[in-house]
Amino acid sequence: MSTAIYDEIFDFKLVAALDFGTTYSGYAYSFMEDPNAIFFPQSWYAGEGQLASLKTPTCLLLNPDRSLNSFGYTAENRYVHLASEDKHKDYYFFLRFKMNLHWKDMSLDYEIPDITGKSAPAIHVFSLSIQYLKEHLLQTLQERGASMENSQIKFVLCVPAIWTESAKRFMREAAVLAGIHTNQLILALEPEAASICCQRVPDEHMSFGTRDLIRSPGMQYLVADVGGGTADFSVHEVNEDGTLTEIHMATGGAYAGTNVDEEFLKLFEQIFGEKTIRKLIQRDMEEFLVILRGFEIKKRLVCEAFNESVSVSLAPVLSKRARKNARTIRKFLKKANLKHLVTFSDNKIKFSSILIKSLFRTSITGIVDHISSLVGKHPEINHILLVGGFSESRLLQEELKKLIPNQTFVIPNDSGLSVLKGAVHYGHHPLSITSRIMKYSYGVASDSLFQENKHPLTRKYQDDAGEARCRGAFRVLIAKGTKVSTCGVEVERITEPIQAIQTEVSERIYYTDNEQQAVVDERCRLLKEYTHVLPKNVEKPRLVKSSFTFGLTEIRYHAEVVETGEQIQEALDLP
Repeated sequence: MSTAIYDEIFDFKLVAALDFGTTYSGYAYSFMEDPNAIFFPQSWYAGEGQLASLKTPTCLLLNPDRSLNSFGYTAENRYVHLASEDKHKDYYFFLRFKMNLHWKDMSLDYEIPDITGKSAPAIHVFSLSIQYLKEHLLQTLQERGASMENSQIKFVLCVPAIWTESAKRFMREAAVLAGIHTNQLILALEPEAASICCQRVPDEHMSFGTRDLIRSPGMQYLVADVGGGTADFSVHEVNEDGTLTEIHMATGGAYAGTNVDEEFLKLFEQIFGEKTIRKLIQRDMEEFLVILRGFEIKKRLVCEAFNESVSVSLAPVLSKRARKNARTIRKFLKKANLKHLVTFSDNKIKFSSILIKSLFRTSITGIVDHISSLVGKHPEINHILLVGGFSESRLLQEELKKLIPNQTFVIPNDSGLSVLKGAVHYGHHPLSITSRIMKYSYGVASDSLFQENKHPLTRKYQDDAGEARCRGAFRVLIAKGTKVSTCGVEVERITEPIQAIQTEVSERIYYTDNEQQAVVDERCRLLKEYTHVLPKNVEKPRLVKSSFTFGLTEIRYHAEVVETGEQIQEALDLP
């Protein structure tokens, strides 16, 4: 069913995009009658007023019975208050938990730990977080005199393009549990959303470059969406009508802003010990959050010319450890060549600017290497669109320009909001992207006729009719690297039972990184399995007609048992 038909059924009045990020989350919206007027909620503020943002931290506080208590800065502040009165032990506090989905094959019974080690079902944690954003949106609309029913909103959920299929499907199911009907929800791939946004950004809202550099028909440019947890890269080409074509499938990795934070916290663990840091989190969460928030502010200032030391006041737990183990700490710093880079003074620990800049090295190297690889494969690229929260890092911008000198960088103001704004535009105009490159090969498990030069002999057997077949062959539906229209490319197949006694046939749909997969093996991942019941006492052939639509942000599947008319229709999120 097309999005236009959904719009008609639900009578949408508004498009709202939810950006559920690793570090920060938020939402934006615009009305159907004025799609380009995008609104945000009022700024969220940290408890001590240090940070004000159009997004709020991705952290969730659950009551002892696992019901929703709060989200974002409110969750942080409430948990700090509970901890200060030693009433926090039965509560659940989840911090930066989105990366639990990265590269994982998620299931509904998967559990994730909170910061103290207590676990809760991941689907519960994610659905309550989405529910909070949804309800905050509804409340904001009411306060602004634009009250409407949940069913009048088309929701767009942003997801990294490099996530596994099961992680994306997991997010859809979490949104449904949060009270969003599956047919009023579409997924937006983050680099696509950012690219769509920047096609509309006026030059006065660009930090570097101009919009014309990525708007001329035929122009190819690389999209680097470097956020808190993941870095997504893709290559787009501008069509004559201003829409975009993907000419290189989305790739990426887990090198982004939180890697820098992790390196910073790793320093504390190395100096004071992991047990001490765990004790800090358990006994003085407020001080731990002060360290994180303080570093977040400093991180944005770090550049090549940055020459200030970064001072952190020591919480009582750390101060005690520093005094008690002063000799051991000095010995470690000397052995690790950190003697002159880490110092203690007036109950503070000071990190030199050289050491702070080194914390960025892993992330920047990963990003530079990935961009260089893509530019090498696509020599037509002359411009790089840099977006995402981590793209605001001055040091990252400087290093990219220095290490990739032959490219012009285009960076919008508030680049951390590009995905969110673009997702709103995508909700109004889902055909802004006209074609995509298939990231995987898709196929079904099938006992196909045996082919000598293709199938291994270990899979060979004879059916009832005496024909040689391959057990568990990979019957290709569409191959990796195929360019497909975002309007959808339909692939049809007919299935019939091999044996006369069969009462059902199954369709097991797999995907793989391999372009020429011959059999279903360990390189294949199961996407979905369907079982079709066949009619009894019907002479052959007993047929099941199936169709698969590729090119959307999800696969459309339809199957019908010819003799009975029984049908299955479902949308499967793409890997």
